Amino acid sequence: MPIYCRTRDKNVVNKRRTLIPLLDAYSYIYNPSDDLERYYEASNYQILKEVDYFRKFYQLEPEMVVSYDRHAFHCITDPDLRVTFDLNLRCRNEDLNIDYGSDGKHFIDPNLVVLEVKVTDSVPLWLTQILQKLECEQRSASKFCTSLELLKGNELPAIEQEKTMIGAR
Repeated sequence: MPIYCRTRDKNVVNKRRTLIPLLDAYSYIYNPSDDLERYYEASNYQILKEVDYFRKFYQLEPEMVVSYDRHAFHCITDPDLRVTFDLNLRCRNEDLNIDYGSDGKHFIDPNLVVLEVKVTDSVPLWLTQILQKLECEQRSASKFCTSLELLKGNELPAIEQEKTMIGAR
């Protein structure tokens, strides 16, 4: 099970990852120990220590599960260009173990797909032209924040406003 540590510097997101067996991850979440190297197997203990510090500093506890099906593509000629299509986006705030499956409430209309273009510098002209032809606009969106709003009972933005960042399947 990968554990992600995400940091944001201006418009750049840095993801650092470490792998940890699922049972160790559950043990860390529900019965944490300060002796990380003794009680948990991880592919990178430095990242696990960063996650642990972050968790303690912000007093983080499990809140919800966000699930979606992803189709990820990368450009053969430009390794910095990646495109993802996320569909069937769901969330739940009960049964938080991920081995319970991906059930949950849809937080985006199940007939829509979220398209994300990931680049280091700028979107290539050919892709910009395709996105303009499809009348796509650049929008910031967070699957986590949208899920949290839904699960806390807050009203979600009208779907008409969101069609610029998501396309019909």
